[in-house]
Amino acid sequence: MITDAAQRKAPVSSETPLPISVRTRVRTAEELSDYLLQLGELLLRYGGLAYRVENVVRVVAELERHEAESFALPTALFVTVAPRGAEPVAPVHRMARVQSWGIDLDRLLTVDLIFNEVAAGRRTIEEARAELVSVETRAPAYGPSTQWLAMAAASGGAAVLFRGSGPDIAAAAFVGVAIHALARVLGKHPQARFLLDFAGALLASLLATVGAALFGCSREAVLLAGMITLFPGLTFTTGLAELAQKNLVTGSARLMEATVTFVALVFGIALSVGISRWLAIDAPSTTRTPLPLPVQGLAAIAISLALGVLFQVPRRLAWAALVSGGAGYAATAIAGPNLPPYASAFVAAILVCTLANTLARVTSRPAQLYHLPGMMLLVPGSLGFLSLEEMLKGTYEAGVEKGLMTVLIGGGLVMGVLSANVIVPPRKLL
Repeated sequence: MITDAAQRKAPVSSETPLPISVRTRVRTAEELSDYLLQLGELLLRYGGLAYRVENVVRVVAELERHEAESFALPTALFVTVAPRGAEPVAPVHRMARVQSWGIDLDRLLTVDLIFNEVAAGRRTIEEARAELVSVETRAPAYGPSTQWLAMAAASGGAAVLFRGSGPDIAAAAFVGVAIHALARVLGKHPQARFLLDFAGALLASLLATVGAALFGCSREAVLLAGMITLFPGLTFTTGLAELAQKNLVTGSARLMEATVTFVALVFGIALSVGISRWLAIDAPSTTRTPLPLPVQGLAAIAISLALGVLFQVPRRLAWAALVSGGAGYAATAIAGPNLPPYASAFVAAILVCTLANTLARVTSRPAQLYHLPGMMLLVPGSLGFLSLEEMLKGTYEAGVEKGLMTVLIGGGLVMGVLSANVIVPPRKLL
């Protein structure tokens, strides 16, 4: 069994040249390329960034006395491997399709641990490949009941941060659970799963409208909080980060994915508005006031733990989600009232990612474990959605203003991440 202590020994570093450990035999390019392809494909599937995956492929190949070039996309990985210092030979080319992708930090950490064990010479490639297969087939870190609770907590807590009232919190939690149920139903059909964004927005908008009409809830607070897991703010920010790292194709692909998701969400809302008017359901506007600070703090804790579950943070590392989410909330609460939104996002991203990189260096674990929950509280997904909704209503000036602010906040987050990597450089490749 692999222990935490083993992971903290001899991590694959991005700072210093790596010693080549003693090998029982020299790997062929075919053997190594198959291993690198399996490794890179899993990293992409579980949330690894394209430029980091490419670095992993290159460095691991160097450890095995080979040269490797890779081209990582959200949907595919291309790897070329050739022996180093040998007579010129035809390189070995491999390609794998990434059929599905998301964030699964439990599996990502396990894959990171496995290739570090191989790099340190404590595990053979054959053993690693068998272990990687078992990673794909093992059960999630959290069971279905915990995930249901996490969805309710994430949406209910978000309602607090959107200045919702008590009824708004309850309604938002209900909407979040309803969307999760819809996702489970649609996920069983190979084609219907692509309708989740549209169908989820339609369902959330209808429920928020009914809640506003019958119980006096704030439609906007319930809608935004209930849909919090659908917003592609993290995809949008990741796309900007990929572009900033000069991964132009991958970054553009992620930005296009975020754009299409936004459009699907807005169309779902538009269809809901049409249905509400046809049924003569009126959702009166309400005034929202912030809840007391202790309530907001409890909401931030609930969201952080919920994101830890949704991102599959290992149970023994649940504290990481709390620290990351708490840092994101605290940074926003301190910088928000005193700076423009984009400047606040920049400062908050620096604080969150500097802390994440520091914890990653101390624990020899991927920095994503420590910065993802905190960054989720900063990404401008809801603001981008409101921009498209304003344009749909015909209020183009307000839509353009919110859209520009979305881009500025996203840019602030990316520059904050890059600045944090300079202040405290990450030690590991992931």
